[in-house]
Amino acid sequence: MKLHVLLHFALVLFTLPSFCQTSFCPNDPPRNPYLADSPYPTYHRNSYAQASTCLAGPLPSDNLLIKAKKQIEGGTSPWVYLSDKYPNGERVLYYSNATHVFKFIDNGDDLVTVDSLRIDFDPITSFGWNFLLTKDKVWFTYDPKYNPDRNQYTRIFKLTDADVTDPYSEIVMVDRLNLGDYGIEKVNNFNLNYNGELVFTSDGNEATGRAFAGVIDQDFNLLDTLSYPMLPDEIVSHNAFPIDENNSFYRLTTHRLIKFDWDGKELSIDWQAYYDFVNDGPTGSFAEGSGTTPTLMGWGEGNDQLIVVADGHANNNLIAFWRELPPDWEGKPGRDIRFADAISIPFAVASNNTFQSIENSPTVFGYEVAIAQFNGFLGYDCDNVKGVQKFRWDTTEDKFVLEWATNDVNMNGVLLYSEGSNLLYGSGKEADCNYYYYALDWDDGSLAFKKLLGPEGTFLDDPFYDAGSNNIIDDEGNIYFPGGSSLIKLEKLQDPLAVAEIPTDVVTIYPNPTTGHVNIQNTAFANKAWKLQIFSSTGTSLFEKNISGAPQYEVDISHLAAGIYFVVITSGDQVIRKKLVKERQ
Repeated sequence: MKLHVLLHFALVLFTLPSFCQTSFCPNDPPRNPYLADSPYPTYHRNSYAQASTCLAGPLPSDNLLIKAKKQIEGGTSPWVYLSDKYPNGERVLYYSNATHVFKFIDNGDDLVTVDSLRIDFDPITSFGWNFLLTKDKVWFTYDPKYNPDRNQYTRIFKLTDADVTDPYSEIVMVDRLNLGDYGIEKVNNFNLNYNGELVFTSDGNEATGRAFAGVIDQDFNLLDTLSYPMLPDEIVSHNAFPIDENNSFYRLTTHRLIKFDWDGKELSIDWQAYYDFVNDGPTGSFAEGSGTTPTLMGWGEGNDQLIVVADGHANNNLIAFWRELPPDWEGKPGRDIRFADAISIPFAVASNNTFQSIENSPTVFGYEVAIAQFNGFLGYDCDNVKGVQKFRWDTTEDKFVLEWATNDVNMNGVLLYSEGSNLLYGSGKEADCNYYYYALDWDDGSLAFKKLLGPEGTFLDDPFYDAGSNNIIDDEGNIYFPGGSSLIKLEKLQDPLAVAEIPTDVVTIYPNPTTGHVNIQNTAFANKAWKLQIFSSTGTSLFEKNISGAPQYEVDISHLAAGIYFVVITSGDQVIRKKLVKERQ
């Protein structure tokens, strides 16, 4: 991008408000009109796969409450999505794992299951997690199973609500498509183009040496397929893929980046950029070239338009390829003409041969990009490899510039950038085997806050387990992310110090102050089920117990440090908060 364009971009950023109250943000790329009006309607948030938003997330000054929906049948998922709003203003959450699709809602007290639908009764051979949320409460998911000997082929499912005006309505399957009916092999990724059509790509067939791409409409009419030859030893399907406003989509393999074009009638390959994404890097079970979904950067005539990925080398690089070649671009010696630049990722370490050290995709905002070290999907050691770094694309010099790097934190997921709070969010495990949630300052990488989530558990039974998961911010600034067979919410609380004390004839805490045991006597919800919670002054949940109608409950807090704590009693939509003082023993 040249000087006048850069100045215009900077002016736009400067004049925008810091908080955005819409699902579509002023600095978003051209929005896909067929995606749901949701803060997070598709993986990596938008069609460009940028994982950034204008919605403001939690700030260091906020008190945060941790909510967890645990023991979700079918296990973990790396993705969770928010619906568009229902007439009453509510949104629901969608979650797809190895066996089921789920619809959850936060009812104010808990994350509850509205409905679930089992779509896969043999999850061992393969499973898929991608969701696409479209207009009018219609969404799509899939089961990528492929075993011709058992007559099993990838299926795509079209789902909706039984009543699209009711967030508590059950899930209804509208239609399903068996891609085996068209001779199409295993499909592991799909996306929604700017015509509202579903685009898919296949894994490829080693026996025939060919792979597929295709387009279907939302009524499951197959519009076109393209069979293209694979290169020797090429793995063509490990990553998801982005789509631009011209309905071009970009497929990353172990050997090349391919641009597919769709003119509404016919699929074709526009260009291919060759690059060895494996080189001297890991080649294990899930180490298949680049672990990252390509992310699109820049749009509009006269601006730099790029595709950003990380390679799978032992010393990983962030790579940029040109979507549109600049008029004066002559290329770099020994590189494909579309190769724009590469820069070493400082704290990327190949810690094992199972996964790429950079598996989670780049997070892009404007011409800035952040990326993090990966420690694994299948659980990982507490003594892990840390590393988060941010780069900037210099539009004058046509190259990457490192802005900052830190190896103080492990953010083992797809990072989320919030323009509204100017923070970068993610979670990870530390040497004490506890999980933490982090926010880093976007400008300098300093730690804005660090929130204890909890200790690790067993694989797939660990509420805070991170599996390369996404993070999403809702309209109120709360964050949701998937865990191990769980869904986690970081909820912004009002300042507990500002809450008025409740008269002692309603809730009594004694002794208060206390050095150990404390008795909570509750006459407000006599003969009703109620929940007792204790929080630190920063909003960390320390104790939680569901109580069935008993008028009192005794809690031992002798293990807690001296200080101020808050007792929260909930029954239905009624909440009572009281201050509790712990004295030194």
